Amino acid sequence: MTYEMTPDEATKYGAGLSIWQQLALLQQWAPLIGYGQRLVNEPDTFKRSLVIADACEWLASKTSSPLDDELVQHVGNLLKTKEGEALVRWALLKVEEVR
Repeated sequence: MTYEMTPDEATKYGAGLSIWQQLALLQQWAPLIGYGQRLVNEPDTFKRSLVIADACEWLASKTSSPLDDELVQHVGNLLKTKEGEALVRWALLKVEEVR
């Protein structure tokens, strides 16, 4: 059984974009690929959380709301302290114990 998109879905999900529009969209969101590469290549789980915080900060900058920008900036700043690192490492240790 195959599924065919409705015209509304095609518009909503960008299936009707021209090649130039698709390339522009890819260029606009390409930094996420860089964050993904950094995440995959980082062996330390705490440092991965810093990459995720950076990616969240970038994503928040794409919205028009200043609230999410402030929130992720505060969380990122917290993670970069020794206490923030200790909290993340403790939480990761607890998750590992549960598994």
